[in-house]
Amino acid sequence: MRIAAITSITIGLLGALMAALTALEVAPAFIGGAFIVGDTVSTTAFWGGLAVLVLLAGIAFGVISGGHLGSTEG
Repeated sequence: MRIAAITSITIGLLGALMAALTALEVAPAFIGGAFIVGDTVSTTAFWGGLAVLVLLAGIAFGVISGGHLGSTEG
């Protein structure tokens, strides 16, 4: 579970980085404008939502593993 937690947290942080880069318009938007918002807002919301879900999964995996992600015991 420790490996799953570390992997999920890493992917979540990368998703948060992509959300920030998309919001700053460094990375291109790939989702067409949904409803009345633009392409950049839709793509940023996608990356942000994905990052939140994966980070929460990483936290859950960390709790399941005993909360000791850095230790080598057990």
